[in-house]
Amino acid sequence: MYRILIVDDESIERKGLRKVITDAFSNVTIEEADNGRTAILKAEEFRPDVIFMDIKMPGIDGIEACREIKKLHPTVHIIMVTAFDTFEYARQVMIIGVRDYILKPSTKEEITVPLRKVLNEIEREKEKRKEEIILKDNYRRALSIVQSKVITAMLMEASYGQHLGDLQLEQNFKRDSFVLVVEAKKKQGVEGTIPVQELMSYVQAELGRFYHHYFLGEENMGRIPILVQLTDREKNKVRDYAVKSGQVLIKKGRSLFSNMELSIGIGRVYNEVEKFVQSYHEALFVLSMARHAYSCKYYNDHVDKEEHSMSSYPYKLEKKVLETVTSGQSGDVPAYFKQYIDALMLFCEKNTDTLEEKLSEFFILLSRQIAESGVSVSFDRHQLEMQPAASIKNKLVEISQHIHTMYHSQNKDVLVIAKDYIDRHFKKAITLEEVAEEVKLSPQYFSKVFKSRANCSFIDYLTELRVEKAKELIRFQESSVKEICYEVGYKDPNYFSRVFKKHTGVSPSEYRHSLN
Repeated sequence: MYRILIVDDESIERKGLRKVITDAFSNVTIEEADNGRTAILKAEEFRPDVIFMDIKMPGIDGIEACREIKKLHPTVHIIMVTAFDTFEYARQVMIIGVRDYILKPSTKEEITVPLRKVLNEIEREKEKRKEEIILKDNYRRALSIVQSKVITAMLMEASYGQHLGDLQLEQNFKRDSFVLVVEAKKKQGVEGTIPVQELMSYVQAELGRFYHHYFLGEENMGRIPILVQLTDREKNKVRDYAVKSGQVLIKKGRSLFSNMELSIGIGRVYNEVEKFVQSYHEALFVLSMARHAYSCKYYNDHVDKEEHSMSSYPYKLEKKVLETVTSGQSGDVPAYFKQYIDALMLFCEKNTDTLEEKLSEFFILLSRQIAESGVSVSFDRHQLEMQPAASIKNKLVEISQHIHTMYHSQNKDVLVIAKDYIDRHFKKAITLEEVAEEVKLSPQYFSKVFKSRANCSFIDYLTELRVEKAKELIRFQESSVKEICYEVGYKDPNYFSRVFKKHTGVSPSEYRHSLN
C-alpha cells in the first residue's frame, strides 16, 4: 500500500482529490491536512510516500511546509497543487527538490498521470534498495565463505581451484605471506567439545591487532589455518613479530578458554600462491614437534634456512606419493615412492638427521590425511621413520591396499557411487560436500580421491556433465536458453552462457544456430 497525504485548506478540494485518486488506485491509504503546520505533524506521524501540497494556505504555506518535511523525510515525493501558473512558484519548488506540480482546476488525467509516474518511481526505488540490501548481505556472507574455502583449498589442496579461478581471487593473494596454524586440544579429563565458532571469532579479532590482511581457513580437527599477508611495513622482523602475536594470542586465549590447550605453529614467508601450502606444512611440522602445550614456534627455529633451502625439495613427488597412498592406488605406490626417496636422498645429501626430519614431516602429513579420510589405519610413525626404505615402501603399500579395500570392496566403488549421485542430481545446486557425505568421506579427502581417480576435479566433472546435457537439450528441444539453463542446474542464464562458451567456444545461441 502507498501512503498519500493531501494538504489543502479547502475541504472540497481535498475531497475531490481523494475521490479521483481512490477511483484510479486501489492500493493507496490517504490522510488529509488542512494547513502547513498540520501537514508537518502528519508527515512525521503518517510518513507518506507521496504528498499533494497546495501552495497558497494561511499560516505556513505549502512551500515552507515542503522545506520542513524534506528535512525530516528527504525521500518523500511531493506534487505541488496551485492555481497560479507563475515562474516564481515553479522556481521555488524546484529549489527544494519538487519536480511535479498540477494546476487547479485539474482533470482526472492531469492528477492520475503524474501520480502514476511517481508511484512507479517509488516502486523502482524500493526494488533497487531491496536488491542492494540483498546483494550486500549475500556478498558479505559469500565473501566470508569463499575466503574460508579458498584458503582451505590452497593450504590443504582440496579441489576448489575452479572457484578460485572463476572469482579471480588468486591475484589478491599473490604477495609475501606466511601460514600460522592455531591448534586447540581439550585438556585431559575435560568433557565436551571445542567451541569452534567462539575460538575462530577470538582468533579473528585478536590477529586484527597485529596484521592488516589475513584470512582464516576452515577449522579441521581442532586446527585453524590462517594465511597472513604482509604489508611492506610488516615484512621487517617477520619472525619476531609473528611469534610475539602468537604468544599474545595464546596468553589471552589461555584465560578465555580454560578447558583447552592452545599451541601455534608458524611457517616461513613465500610470495607464490603455490608455495603457501609449504608454509602450511611447515607450521604443522612445528606443531608436531612441540614438547608441551601453549607453545608458539617458528619453523626456522627448527631448520636452518641457509642449509636446508626448500627450493630443491621434491615437493611434487611427495604430494604424488601421498595421493596414491590415500586414494588406494597401491599399484602406483612403489614407483612413486622410489622416485621420492631418491630425490629426498639427493636433497639431504645423505645427511641422516635431515633425512629423518623430512621423513617425519612426510609421516605427519600422511597421518593427517588418513585421519581426514575417516579410514581406521594404525601405524607407529616414530618406529617407521627408523626403518629402511624398503620397509617403509611395503608399509605404504599395505596402507594403500587397506584404504582400497575399505572403499572399493563389495562393488561399492566411491567413484562409481559419486558419479551416479552427480548424474542423478546435477539439475540442482549440488555441492562437493553433499556428494562427499553421500560416499561417507570428508570433503577434502573425497576431493582428492575424486581428482585422482577421475583425472579431473569434482567441479570440472560437474560442469562438463551440465554442458553436455545442455548441448543435448539444444539439439533435441525447442526450449529457450533460459529454460535449458535451469534444466541443467544453473540459476543465472548469463553465467550459464559464459560457462557454455568457455567449454565449447560458442554461446548456446550460436551452438543452436550452427545446427541449422
